[in-house]
Amino acid sequence: MRLGLLDIGSTAARLELVDLDRGRLPRASWSHKARTRLAEHTRADGSVTEEGMARAVRAVEDCMRAVGTELSGPLVAFGTAAVRDATNGAELRDRLSTAAGTRIGSMTPHAEAALCYHAARRWHGKYGTPLTTVDIGGGTAEVATGSGQIPEQVVSLPMGAARLTREYLPTDPPPAEQVEALHAAVERIARPALTPFTTVDLGQPVAQSKVLRQLAVLAASSDERLVRHPDHLARENLKRWIPRLAALGQAERAKLPGVSRSRARRILAGAVAADALLRAIGVDELDLCPWGLREGLVFRFVEVYEQAGRRARADAIRELTDEMFA
Repeated sequence: MRLGLLDIGSTAARLELVDLDRGRLPRASWSHKARTRLAEHTRADGSVTEEGMARAVRAVEDCMRAVGTELSGPLVAFGTAAVRDATNGAELRDRLSTAAGTRIGSMTPHAEAALCYHAARRWHGKYGTPLTTVDIGGGTAEVATGSGQIPEQVVSLPMGAARLTREYLPTDPPPAEQVEALHAAVERIARPALTPFTTVDLGQPVAQSKVLRQLAVLAASSDERLVRHPDHLARENLKRWIPRLAALGQAERAKLPGVSRSRARRILAGAVAADALLRAIGVDELDLCPWGLREGLVFRFVEVYEQAGRRARADAIRELTDEMFA
């Protein structure tokens, strides 16, 4: 069975086709991405502008045109925090659903964190040992820890890089008082919420999300040396970049090592959030995990697909979809 997976996020909509018969390491056999730029078109009150909705709809329509007749199996479509948390999200989901030809669902932050953890556990390959995941998305940041296939503790915080930028850094480049307010806010949010993580064995701490991967490249690099594929994110190296990021505008940040144009505006908030999260859980370094929410979803679908009888597989996929997505 070939599953279509449409992920609509703050930066882009991405449609992948995954062959569930490939088993343990399913990979996309086809992929297409179109920019949504929802983060750039979300107002301070959390509502998406008309232009933002129209752009997101066009991105989904572009993905559906591109896939054409290649999509022969079920299509699972969902929006991440940019869609889920929009104050006019019901209207946005309706318009996106029409564009996709199927219902656009969403998951709770805790459910997303559990799937990311599940992907990291499969990547790590060792069960029964402690594992901790840190994920900074557009709207929220999650920390999860445990020793099994599902996490034993999950904390979701309103510390996504796009949200923090929108709420605390409206000016580009931001003045000192905005940066100070951001530092104070993330400290106020992270430290008390993550206190339980300081009393347990975190085992191997890993980073998930594009923001953290881009920060890892930035932290490992210098003006003289570019490290394209670092294997970890060190807080000590990250700290030295934060004042520099704060002094630069979006265009200048986009020229820095590892920083993409689409995330240049929010990379400062992501760096400040990452520093606060690592300090709060008492970790100095994160290993980079290449798998995240999308891979966690695929693994769950593969597991259900393999457990179901051949005739019941389509029903099992539908039931899992209804269970996971509101």
